[in-house]
Amino acid sequence: MDRTALKDQAKAELNPNFSYYLLISLPALLLTGLAAIVPFPTIQEAHHGEWQIFVKSSLVTATRSHTNEYLNMWQSIIMFVMLLGLLLMIGVGFAMIDGLRGRSDHHFGWRQMFKIFERGEYFLGSLLIGLLQWVWVFLWTLLLIVPGIVKALAYSQAQWLYRDAIDRGQPIGYTEAITQSRQLMEGYKWEFFVLILSFLGWWLLELITFGLAAIWVMPYRTMTFANFYLKLKDKQAA
Repeated sequence: MDRTALKDQAKAELNPNFSYYLLISLPALLLTGLAAIVPFPTIQEAHHGEWQIFVKSSLVTATRSHTNEYLNMWQSIIMFVMLLGLLLMIGVGFAMIDGLRGRSDHHFGWRQMFKIFERGEYFLGSLLIGLLQWVWVFLWTLLLIVPGIVKALAYSQAQWLYRDAIDRGQPIGYTEAITQSRQLMEGYKWEFFVLILSFLGWWLLELITFGLAAIWVMPYRTMTFANFYLKLKDKQAA
């Protein structure tokens, strides 16, 4: 699969409609960015059973039990924000697939921004498929890192497949979506891995610009990955 062509086609859809795709990506960008920059608190023992909690320059002194409650709450909030941002980005991917298929009028609306919630099946399916992906990839990673990476690549198209099946009126199960993804990616995992690596320079640019470059990079990257999925489907249908 031609990576340059994939990216050129993604840019051909993204560039003339950038304001539309940026607007529908904003909630996901803000939430994932917030989860990435919010510091995780550190603790150290003070005296007489009290513990000091540091969040940047702020200091809170509490007992050990209160400290544990505070840390658990903080961690839960960060994880929730990150999860919500990732789910919203999956919804943005759905909108981008519609755009690449010529099914979008590119008129901004709340439905596009929160497309993951447009139908309950989109949200629940994406969430539970993501959970299954995480569990299975984690178990494979316990054996070795490489098998975990291979399985992550194999399962990577599951949410797209699940959504397409719903839209066709032929819904499939969560595990079936992962199975179909594994079958669809047969022979293409290395190509997708190289495609991901080709964005390494863009990720570094995001880091150097303290995330500001993500305004362009995240929609561009997501559009390219959505285009990869569509090309796989075309090959499967041929």
